[in-house]
Amino acid sequence: MTRFLLLSLALIFSVGAAAQNTNLSDYSYVVVPEQFDFSKSKDQYQLNSMAKFYFEKSGFNAYLADSAPNANRCDGLYANVEELKTLFGTKLQVVLKDCNDNEIYRGQEGKSKYKEYDKSYQDALRKAFSSVELLNVKQREVVLLGTAQVASSEERQPKSQISASSKPKTSMVSGNLLPDAKFSNYSHEGKTFLLRKTSEGYSLYEETASAEDGLMLKGKIIIMDNVVKFLDISGKVANASFDASGNLSISDGASTTVYTSVN
Repeated sequence: MTRFLLLSLALIFSVGAAAQNTNLSDYSYVVVPEQFDFSKSKDQYQLNSMAKFYFEKSGFNAYLADSAPNANRCDGLYANVEELKTLFGTKLQVVLKDCNDNEIYRGQEGKSKYKEYDKSYQDALRKAFSSVELLNVKQREVVLLGTAQVASSEERQPKSQISASSKPKTSMVSGNLLPDAKFSNYSHEGKTFLLRKTSEGYSLYEETASAEDGLMLKGKIIIMDNVVKFLDISGKVANASFDASGNLSISDGASTTVYTSVN
């Protein structure tokens, strides 16, 4: 009897999870607030930018609230990250609601015990999104209001202009198209890398379970006087450049490593 009950519960759980996954994929976008309720300022510790990045990585069309698409509100989901009470460290949980404020999804808790506030919150957020990534969501294309008018105007544009308008925002420095996003996702030889924008340029991390917080620093991209260089953790300096597709190349003269942009 006990065995039958356990099998029944497992079946119900798997069916419920599949239904939840299908529901999330039926929406076309997710909106992330500019500031979470527990934060003291807008995008504190870059948590809101990180949440947008993790949603995109998990198959969502993610937007910060101030750049939400002009689309049907009920085509979208509305994200929040809640801070849960804990005696030590930080505990966060991802929540998704529909346009009627109905809760559609609540993720697993992400816990961190780092003493530094920024590191603790960022680590807890990354762990909270681990369950979101496992949903294998693939949201459908966003349909803007007045699409017919937009489409008709695009049909009169050269194809090169249309494709260029859909590319990520970039800045030009000494022939380099530098990504403007606070976080960008890259891949190389089957591994995943995270590029984080900093005041100096960018920091490049490899996502790996061997690192305590899941991210291993590979080096920094320094931009100074229109010169773009990569400084690895051992102190070795190499040339760095971004191409029109956002791919990152690092060359030490003898060899070149290319990190492919993953949008």
